[in-house]
Amino acid sequence: MKNLLIAGFALLSLSAFSQSYIILNNGVTLTTDKAGLVYDFDLFNLPYNVTISGGQFLVSDEKVSTVTEKGFFFKTDVKVKKIKGKGFNYMVNDDNALITVSATGIVTKLDKDSPFKKPVAFGGNYLTVQNDKKKALDLYTVDAKGFYFNPAIPGLATADIIASPGNYITTRTGGIYTVARDGLVYSKAGEYKIGAIKKAGGNFFIDSANFLFTVTDAGFLMCPILPKGLVVSNIAKVGANYMIDSEGKLFVVDSTTGQINERLVKDHDLLSAKILSI
Repeated sequence: MKNLLIAGFALLSLSAFSQSYIILNNGVTLTTDKAGLVYDFDLFNLPYNVTISGGQFLVSDEKVSTVTEKGFFFKTDVKVKKIKGKGFNYMVNDDNALITVSATGIVTKLDKDSPFKKPVAFGGNYLTVQNDKKKALDLYTVDAKGFYFNPAIPGLATADIIASPGNYITTRTGGIYTVARDGLVYSKAGEYKIGAIKKAGGNFFIDSANFLFTVTDAGFLMCPILPKGLVVSNIAKVGANYMIDSEGKLFVVDSTTGQINERLVKDHDLLSAKILSI
């Protein structure tokens, strides 16, 4: 039975990169769907068996499981033992193959002769790869369908990229870019004065001045009005699209609007979360 655990405010539609999961220390696994609702499917994953966690996937007992945009959790037969790095919708394994996860939970393993032999930095839905011919770094993005792209970004020096686990890029020169669900990259120069990132989620981050910014699936950078119960300094744990505060309250980012909503979860202590979707 699909048990709905959550009631909250403004149940707006979330999309693409919004689905995720929380594994508690007792193994109980909760999932979220594209509407930001939380479900208990009576799933159980021993935390010590989970070797890799990403925004919408995890690896347990060397097999990939995914969360769909409707919140369903599926175990696949795709095996992964070791990886060089990962984001929230992809992994690069130890034989340089790119493994992507679509918003519908489909896992695709791309040929190991694809251009990912020398990955350097791993972001949420992007990564940089050493290009020996150009003697430079190439930027690749992974979209919501699991396809990858090598976009040309005017003004972005790939060597300056500071990778984060989310859909945003900062640079050593103070630049900030967002990566939309379709793989396109947008400069956000001059939109906000942003300090160094001190806490990074999948589609949000907190800077050194304690401002909380969100990034929509369309690539908009937002500084939203916070829910009444959210105190940024009290945020204790973060996942792909959610944050848990020191009192165990759950807040979810609406990836369509960039707004943040509090969600009321019953019967589970979220402070006992052991595996987060990031």
